Parts: sequence; C-alpha cells; structure tokens
Amino acid sequence: MTTTEPIRISNSEIQTFKDCRRRWWLTYYRRMKPKVQNFTGALALGSRIHEALDRHYSTGQDLLEAHSDLVKEDLKKLNDDYRDTSSMEAEAELGHIMLEGYLEWVEQEGIDAELEMISTEEILERPMMDGKVILQGKIDMRVRRKIDGARMIRDFKTVGGSFADFGSMAHMNEQVKTYMLLDEAQGSEDGTRTDGAIFTMLRKVKRGAYAKPPFYDQIEVRHNRFTLRAFLEQLEGTLGDMLNVREALDEGGSHYANAYPTPTKDCKWKCQFFAICPLFDDGSAAEAALSDSFVSSDPYGYYGIEEKKGSE
Repeated sequence: MTTTEPIRISNSEIQTFKDCRRRWWLTYYRRMKPKVQNFTGALALGSRIHEALDRHYSTGQDLLEAHSDLVKEDLKKLNDDYRDTSSMEAEAELGHIMLEGYLEWVEQEGIDAELEMISTEEILERPMMDGKVILQGKIDMRVRRKIDGARMIRDFKTVGGSFADFGSMAHMNEQVKTYMLLDEAQGSEDGTRTDGAIFTMLRKVKRGAYAKPPFYDQIEVRHNRFTLRAFLEQLEGTLGDMLNVREALDEGGSHYANAYPTPTKDCKWKCQFFAICPLFDDGSAAEAALSDSFVSSDPYGYYGIEEKKGSE
C-alpha cells in the first residue's frame, strides 16, 4: 500500500517560491547548497548576530561571549580552507560593536524588563491543505508583555537601511502572519491568542562621528482575526500553487515551464545561484557547473527535522 507523506514547508520556502521559482527549484526541490560556505557579507553578519542573541536568551550565555565563540568557529573554518580572513575580522568587529551597544540600549531603556519570556527558538507546526502540507516555523521568541498581558512574537532584525523604511512595511511582513497562524494552531494554556509581533532592530553600522543614531529601535505590529483569515486564504492559494508545481516536476515536467526564474536587481546579493542561473538558458553545461560548486543537502536541517519530500 502506498502512503503519501505530508510535505514540510516553511515561510522561508514560501517566500523563495514567490520570489523566484528557479531559486526554489534548486534550493528546495533539488536541495542544493554551495560546497564552499560563505562566512562574510550582510547575510553572514546577520546570522551570527541572530545566533548570538539566541544563545544569550535561551541559555543565558553572555551575549558578547556567544558572538565571539561564533566568530572563532567561522574563522577556524576559513583558516582550515586557507581562505582570507580579513573581511571576516572586520565584520566580527562590527558585530561586537553592534551587540555591545545593544546591551547598553536594553539596559537604559528597560526593554527586556518589560517582557516575560514564554519560549525561545520554538518549532511550531500546523497541518494544511487537507494534511498534504505541514506548515512549520522556528520562532525567535514568544513573550508576554507585563503591563497588559498581551502575548507577542518577538523577532530580531539586523537592518541595513533606515528603521523608518523597515517600519513602513512591517505590517506587511508575512513571516509574522505565518507565525501567528502557527501559534493559533498550537493554542495557549490560558486560552489567549498572540496579538502580533515586536520587532527588535539592530542597525548594521558602527556607532561613531559619521553614523547618526538611532542604532537600535523596537516597533510593534498587531493583526486582528480578519487580517489572519484573509492571509490564511492567500497562503492556501500559494501552497496550492507549490503543490501543483511539485507534482508537475515529479511527473517529468520541464523546469523551464514550471520553475522559471524571476530576475530582479537583488539577484546578485540575494541568490547563491546568481552565476549559474544564466547557464540553464544559454545552452551551457549548467548541470556540470552546478555539480562543481554545489552539493545535495537538507534545506530543513535548521529545524532539526528531516524533510519529508515525497511518497514511498
């Protein structure tokens, strides 16, 4: 008897699918990742800061010590591969300055004192599409605000631009809405629902004479039940599209027709397949180039759960 396992899908996969189907096809359908990991750049800097904050809040480790440990781990990998470490060292200094200032800001403003922590780095799941999909997410932190008892999702963001630019679009952030749906499915012991999210933002800049504050800020976004119901319908539509594309590819359908690229000005910094992407369209040996630079991996290793990809 053949049984079909549900497919695990995260918000990251959904956003990748919506941004560019080809990047989704290579990352999630074919499960490819670079053989040589990139330890520098805006994404790597943000990842180290995010991981340091996670260790600090979940284990109580000193924040600067946690960041230093992560830097040492990445520097060792670079040294083991005989790669240049100068950019990494400069980014490590920036990360230290950002987190040092963050601790001062939190203390001065009483940011953490206003919140009761419920959980950190919690994996939540919700069956979708008649059980064909398990929607899952890993939430930075769930908190309860002491002044009014409101339950909120807390998400840390490293911001390269202005806080105003980020804040103007925060209410459109689909990650928060997805996490609220996941939280809704799990429920709470006291029957209360999550009201929204708190974005704690750290600006990716060195404090000094040429950099003007603010360097840290916090904004709040709330969503009512009507917003979540509308988003749930939109999400189901996207998941339906994803399932249809997966089915077409499983049946041998052309990736050109089903997993086509969507080029934008962000491709160069946002997509790890930027250099290889054109090779699929100009008759070059794209598969050979892909096997030279990429290797099969589990895109859901971050969750500590093996991805369920098909049927058996």
